[in-house]
Amino acid sequence: MVTKIIGISMKNKLIIFIALSLVCSLSAREYTVPPTSSTSGSVPVISDEAMEKCVKIYNEAKWLSEKLNNTQVNQYDSASVNNYNNQAIKHSQMINYFNQNCAGKQSYSAWKAAQKLNRR
Repeated sequence: MVTKIIGISMKNKLIIFIALSLVCSLSAREYTVPPTSSTSGSVPVISDEAMEKCVKIYNEAKWLSEKLNNTQVNQYDSASVNNYNNQAIKHSQMINYFNQNCAGKQSYSAWKAAQKLNRR
């Protein structure tokens, strides 16, 4: 095995390293509860199922934003540009959903929803 690894080109070693780093970083992600604001008035309460979806959308949008911020797009490759644009559109849709359906609302079990998603 060691001799085979030594025979791999530097480019392939770099690809393997990046792939392993990505797998490790993806597996280390944990769902967190979206931030809440404290208000003195009444806050709409949503169902636990709806809050679970909100927690999932919030975290996936955050991770996609991190991915987009670290993506270098080849401006001369239409497939690369289209892929980036599609991911940016997806992120925008996720943020819009969160703002319309989740922001400013609370659930009695937002923390439980995050824990449930982490067990999956």
